[in-house]
Amino acid sequence: MLAQTFKKPCRAVVERVSGTTVFVRNKRTTSKSALSPLTQRVVTQLSVMSASRKQPKLLKLSREDLIKHQTIERCWSLYQQQQRDRRNTQLELQFKSIQGAMSLLQELSPLLFEAANASEKGKRFPMEMKVPTDFPPDTPWHYHFRKS
Repeated sequence: MLAQTFKKPCRAVVERVSGTTVFVRNKRTTSKSALSPLTQRVVTQLSVMSASRKQPKLLKLSREDLIKHQTIERCWSLYQQQQRDRRNTQLELQFKSIQGAMSLLQELSPLLFEAANASEKGKRFPMEMKVPTDFPPDTPWHYHFRKS
């Protein structure tokens, strides 16, 4: 009877003298503890969800391949650092340019400077307006658009 149960896929719990056999994820495993099938299912689900957080397996490389791998890793991190430095210097230049333009605006016209720095709390771009694109639209632009 027990041999026939193992030949056919079944979702039922089979009890034996040495313990319970539990079908988990379509795989027959023998329970080592006296957990109920429902508890075993919850434990299995939690272990599957946390599997992505586990450490990856270490690469088994020869000495030469390990040296190549480390060299490539260092070059990649150096390249990434250079890109970050380029982006940061570009952003610093843009920020200095904006500060220079704002100080020049403050010197030339304090009223425009105040208008440019006025708080626009609660003011948003209308969602119904069309975003400018590189290609002409199928329908013309509505210059006198008003939200109803």
